[in-house]
Amino acid sequence: MTTPVGQSARYEIQSCPDIEFGRPDGHILRLDLSLPIGVAAPAVVLYLHGGGWMIGSRKSHAARAERLARHGFAVASIDYRPSTVAPFPAQILDIVTAIEWLNGPGQAFGIDANRVALWGASAGAHLALLATAAPAIRRAPHDVPGPPVQAAVGYFGCYDLTSRGDLDRPDTGSPIPREILEQDWPSGVPAPPSSRYLRARLLGVDESAMSDRDLAAISPFARAHDIHVPVFLLHGTRDSVTSVQQSLRMAQELRRRGETVRLRLLEGANHEDSAFDTDATIADVAAFLHEHLGGPCHTPPLPHNAVQQGE
Repeated sequence: MTTPVGQSARYEIQSCPDIEFGRPDGHILRLDLSLPIGVAAPAVVLYLHGGGWMIGSRKSHAARAERLARHGFAVASIDYRPSTVAPFPAQILDIVTAIEWLNGPGQAFGIDANRVALWGASAGAHLALLATAAPAIRRAPHDVPGPPVQAAVGYFGCYDLTSRGDLDRPDTGSPIPREILEQDWPSGVPAPPSSRYLRARLLGVDESAMSDRDLAAISPFARAHDIHVPVFLLHGTRDSVTSVQQSLRMAQELRRRGETVRLRLLEGANHEDSAFDTDATIADVAAFLHEHLGGPCHTPPLPHNAVQQGE
């Protein structure tokens, strides 16, 4: 089907849902692909949903992916195995599998698998940055290369999972989003679960056995020395789930190491706030990706009456 073009983008899109791209240990992984009509060999953006590594799906915030596709990108919203099914590094391996699909069966859709970016929200933002820091992933019987990507975008992610990161307090004056409070968490999981509980499940260990060393190994902040792609971090200043300090410190650490990083703070925005899906914000993400992925497509300027959220 096609979707009408909004004022802030020029392309109609074709939706190709429910495409199987992997079946690790019998767990079916699918993606939903949004293709810009009339763009030859578009660059690809893999979208990684949030949900504490435990819940959520590729269908979460589908309109977000479609909005970016209207700027001339092929956007694939992908499944990855939740921590209840498989612990880390299964989630990174699933990203690698999706990129392998782009280079194989995905070629039938006319995409350019040599120009790929990762874009994630919340837990997906953590995975997006961590995946770029993975030079090699252990997968029996051999190690496999980390995903070859050219850029990463993170929406309100948690990048330092250690006890130092716990000192970054969320905004207590903002409510926990209903989207989180009303989730159907798996049986036996405290609702909503604590961040420490979610991290332990990601690692596949008991909370009592979890160490800062374990958490540093899966923290993009501690792995910043391995991140060598341009990064764009966006975070609301009133986030009640993940402190804005997480993005501030991540950006500062990447800058300290001489990497290309952009930070945008959305004034007054909460976790999964509608401000992240405005035409202005999506156009900002598109401009960053066009800059670093290249290609013949250019995002048209916003109308003069468009209002940007705070930088």
